[in-house]
Amino acid sequence: MVSPIRPRRIPATRKIDIRVNALERQEEALIDCGVDPAHVIRAALRRAVKNWELGPDFIPPAGERRTRITEWRARTSLAVDDATVTTLLRAHDPLNVMSKWTLIRGQLEPRVWAEIDAILSEIAAYAAVPHGDDEV
Repeated sequence: MVSPIRPRRIPATRKIDIRVNALERQEEALIDCGVDPAHVIRAALRRAVKNWELGPDFIPPAGERRTRITEWRARTSLAVDDATVTTLLRAHDPLNVMSKWTLIRGQLEPRVWAEIDAILSEIAAYAAVPHGDDEV
């Protein structure tokens, strides 16, 4: 006898619009790296959210100064666990007046900044190694 196939239950999610930018301390390296800074920031965002899950604890946004170069800002929508967002809302925004991004950015932004640093290091390491196509 063949057992019926049970559909896999997918947890309910909520889309949250997010926007991240680099830190002021990263500006010079982004300008000097030879890659469009907006591309670096978008790549860092993709890496940061790849295996990230929203936690139930509210973390206030970091006080670090973000760059004012708005052309570098990465914007997207992110699907996060609805139950976790609801928990954060009940505890930290019961009147639902804050943006959902404000509730989660303290968890996500530091990951993006760490990924920007990692990508900049990878670019610098790649640039330091001689490549055969550079020779004439």
